[in-house]
Amino acid sequence: MTINQTLTAKILKYSLWGCLYLILLVPLLVSSKFIFPFITLKTIYFRIIVEIAAFLYLLLALSAVHYRPKINQLLWFILGFGAIVFLTSLSGVNPYRSLWGTIERGEGFLFIAHLIVFCFILSQTFKNRSEWLTFFSASIAVSILVALYALGQKYGVAWVIINSAGDRLTSTLGNASYLGAYALGHFWLCLLLFWQRKEIWWKIIFGLAALFEIYILFATQTRGAMIAFMLTLFCYFLIYFITLKNKKIKKIFLSGLVLIIAAIIFIFINKNAAWMSHGPFQRLVSISPHAVTVESRLYAIDSSWRAWQDRFLLGYGWENYNVAFNKYFHPEIYRDNGSQIWFDRAHNTVFDVAIATGIVGLIIYLGIYVSAFRILLALMRENYYHNFNPSLAVLAFLSAHFIQNIFVFDSLPTYVMLFSVLAFVAFLASEKKHSQQTAAIKKPINLYALIVGFFVLLALISNLNLKPAQANLKGIEGLKKTYNGHFPSAIQNFDQAIKMNTYQTPELRQKLADSILSHNNKDYVSDEADIKRNFEYAFQAISDNIKAAPNDVQNYIYLMVLYNAASYLDANYAQQAIIYGNQALALSPTRQQIYFELGRAKINQGNVAAAIKDFQSAVALYPKNLDAHWNLLTAYVISEQDQLAVDEYQRMLSFGLSEDNGTLERAIKLFSGMRTSHAVVNLYQRLLKLNSNNAK
Repeated sequence: MTINQTLTAKILKYSLWGCLYLILLVPLLVSSKFIFPFITLKTIYFRIIVEIAAFLYLLLALSAVHYRPKINQLLWFILGFGAIVFLTSLSGVNPYRSLWGTIERGEGFLFIAHLIVFCFILSQTFKNRSEWLTFFSASIAVSILVALYALGQKYGVAWVIINSAGDRLTSTLGNASYLGAYALGHFWLCLLLFWQRKEIWWKIIFGLAALFEIYILFATQTRGAMIAFMLTLFCYFLIYFITLKNKKIKKIFLSGLVLIIAAIIFIFINKNAAWMSHGPFQRLVSISPHAVTVESRLYAIDSSWRAWQDRFLLGYGWENYNVAFNKYFHPEIYRDNGSQIWFDRAHNTVFDVAIATGIVGLIIYLGIYVSAFRILLALMRENYYHNFNPSLAVLAFLSAHFIQNIFVFDSLPTYVMLFSVLAFVAFLASEKKHSQQTAAIKKPINLYALIVGFFVLLALISNLNLKPAQANLKGIEGLKKTYNGHFPSAIQNFDQAIKMNTYQTPELRQKLADSILSHNNKDYVSDEADIKRNFEYAFQAISDNIKAAPNDVQNYIYLMVLYNAASYLDANYAQQAIIYGNQALALSPTRQQIYFELGRAKINQGNVAAAIKDFQSAVALYPKNLDAHWNLLTAYVISEQDQLAVDEYQRMLSFGLSEDNGTLERAIKLFSGMRTSHAVVNLYQRLLKLNSNNAK
């Protein structure tokens, strides 16, 4: 049985267009009903729309020969990258995580596959430049809405409910770096539309939009994006200055070059000025190899390089950077309790791809850019005498995106933006073929194929998206009940979410462990037997995580913390913490937290001398780590080695410990357990002096 009239190619085409335009709304989606509100809704929405678009495209390709796949070199590289991500995921250290991804990032091969399908469909759907320019206009319109929301953050508009990260704007993307990259890309799309639209009012609109994107970009204070913007804008102006024949326009671009150089010189000459410390350039001019953030990124790159050599050919598998990072963890990253010590990205896309997919994947990934650049440069040579060639703006977009990704990594909104442009480049490579094609030849669609395809689509949407979404909702309900004091029912919610057995389960187990660590006590659970049962449930949950991901040291540390927290209930728990600690050291021998938990477990056993050795080992890894010193000082006090405790405190001061109220009160509390009182008296005198000075 076939359908000839009711389901026409025209209906399918516009339905498919609707899906592609709906995908552009991804950056606007945020929901506090989900764990990771800036990620989860975006990811699920994107996947569902892409799956619907894929179904519609298959029907369209079956019904209209005109829309059947036409693959060029760039698309082969993109498809090849998807294939290598899949293969290296299977051969990696945690295939399940590689294939399905995590809640926090929303990636994995499942996401990459959807992204490539989106790019492929987009490259086959729009058949002329007018359709593409309209699509990019819609993308710019969405970016303006995102930017306006960011502006609302800055000025505290009442309807803006998402706070920014301090002085840095984040908008609905939830991260200043993501917003910076998003604004950077849309600046170049604005410039593309500025030159391609002929009407003066369109030029005014896109010109103003480009300026607005620049403002938002610098308001995010994203160093990588700002550097990429200035470099690519300078090169853009330079190329036009060299190639244009119109002398008047050449003078305009020469003035632009001079202005860019003068602005950069002015910014760095005044980098120490008072007004600069609060402006958008503050983070840019403060770049230093000794800055904490920069040092952490450099250490992460060194860890990446050392780990890459272990699995140079095919890598660790997608989404498994954490294993590589932990194996070669730099203890210098851990300065104090507020340090960022868990990296699941290298903050450098080249290393991220290399670690995940090895040298094979990296070559294919770079091949995507090389292929795109070749297409654009060839088009530029063909249109040498055509002023404001669109290829140059697209080339600048890809160059800027690649440069800023040396400092950070993509999120779903920037991925959609990037792969939309790559699809456009694939279209440009075959533009002549598209223009030479005749009207679509319509073919009948087999009704049985339509029905089967529809039910396959429903199964995909249900199992890949709706079921994980339900688990996520149950998890966030458990978190809310935890913080509202309804702890027993919170445990039930976590149990229901975990038993749904989705790819979200590992992180749900960790959220369960967090909740038990913070609330499984007599303030929330009256019966000690129930407290112990909750701990046992958490032990089992994290043990299941270890079975699923035996190379992830974070799970071992979670389990050590749980056992130490519950050791007052059962003397055997401390020994379990030690067993898992020794296993953790084999995976990450330079992580101080492992030694901290080993030391605490041994104190719980009454073996303070052995604990001191563990704390000394943690101090030796990085002597400036103040948390390590506090642990060692505490062990000295417990073992009644008073002078060693006093000496340790003096050593901490020499390493930069700030002697404020909190520090002095903490030290007094510890030293009050010593047999000698002179140290406590001395601390009280310093505390009184400090508060006396503050009062003045």
